[in-house]
Amino acid sequence: CGTKHKEKKIRERKAKAAMAASKKPKPVVHYHLLPVAQNKSWLDSLLKGDTLNTILLLNRIDRDYLLRLDTLVLPDRYYIDPLIYAPFPEYVSALKSVNKIIIVSRFSQAVAIYQNGALLKWGAASTGKASTPTPTGLYFSNWKSKKIRSTENHDWILKWCFNIDNRRGVSMHEFSLPGYPASHACIRLSAKDAEWIYHWADQWKISGDTAVLAHGTPVLIFGEYPYKMRKPWLLLPENRQVLFTTETELSNQLNTFLPKIISRQMQRDSVIAAKAAQDSIEAINKTKVIQN
Repeated sequence: CGTKHKEKKIRERKAKAAMAASKKPKPVVHYHLLPVAQNKSWLDSLLKGDTLNTILLLNRIDRDYLLRLDTLVLPDRYYIDPLIYAPFPEYVSALKSVNKIIIVSRFSQAVAIYQNGALLKWGAASTGKASTPTPTGLYFSNWKSKKIRSTENHDWILKWCFNIDNRRGVSMHEFSLPGYPASHACIRLSAKDAEWIYHWADQWKISGDTAVLAHGTPVLIFGEYPYKMRKPWLLLPENRQVLFTTETELSNQLNTFLPKIISRQMQRDSVIAAKAAQDSIEAINKTKVIQN
């Protein structure tokens, strides 16, 4: 109980800090486009630091695709904190009572991690292509695996896999990020983000093979990707807010699902508390047996 109380206090402090930070003006970031297909000299002019990771993040790509694109979007100034470029609000008051939630925007091809309303981190994603779009709605993280073979193609190795729809096989996992929606409905992530979520999110708790005692971390997927139009992030030079989901917009997406999210969170807390109490009783009984 002491550990849980301590964790709750830590989450509350982080949420308050995030709420305070959200009220402070963020640096204004402007963007420009850089044609890269014919000239690679720009790579030598990059500033030292986390510049490359910022470029990969903004263009929704990994290193393998950096020189395959004809155009990149770049910020006029680089910041160490990736939250400055986030297309999500730093704090969402509607999520104050939600311990953990993962938000996926199909439009901005991005994933956000919230804890008690505070934005902890965000990252690039590649959701389903036009013929196999990632389904929208509310899901919960189920089972996970550090490495598993894809059901679509046995040669594809999916690392840091976390399932969210056991029936349809939709998962979050590490895989290539080409800078556009390319999956068979899964949510592709960078290796770093997939591993982080793997350790941070909660698995379901089941009894036998089918009965779900407690659900895992809620995952909300929303938005529409403009498949036949220009990539939205390439519009940032014209409109630096084009990708941004406001707190009001995100709250509107959440309103329908919040009762279920809170209900299942309470159910999970109850199951965990009951298990802890049972373990405590068994430990006491075991000690008595040893003493006798």
